[in-house]
Amino acid sequence: MNLRHQFECAHVEHAEILEFLKVWEDVLNLLASDDSDARHRGLRLLQNLEPKIVSICEHCRQEEDDPESPLFRFAESADRGRMKDEHFRLFRANYDFRTEMQFATVSSTADLVQQGQRLLAALRGHILYEEGLLKRFEQEQLRTPELVAQ
Repeated sequence: MNLRHQFECAHVEHAEILEFLKVWEDVLNLLASDDSDARHRGLRLLQNLEPKIVSICEHCRQEEDDPESPLFRFAESADRGRMKDEHFRLFRANYDFRTEMQFATVSSTADLVQQGQRLLAALRGHILYEEGLLKRFEQEQLRTPELVAQ
């Protein structure tokens, strides 16, 4: 896979995650509703979203484990350290959210909603940071013809 394609794939993965976060946010809004039927629907929908929620952690792990990942391949040590630290914090927050999901009931969704909103904000901020790095790396690396062919 050439370098340009690697950058495109990374951007697409981030865009797909951001689209999913909108769906997740809509479900959290149902859980925050005053209507118990809406909260019930929200809990069912959230359970259906759990595999995708878990896959976000997998995305982070793959970025770190892939030596050809443009993010980790071209990042300075400080940026790599920040990404790994943020990935760890996101993994923990994701795990805590999914644990809270197990205990949520139609009458007690407030804590779950708050945790979910904080996690969504953290995920969006992290993707924004990674996208900034990707764009910078793209501009730097795609100017070098021999790297583009790799």
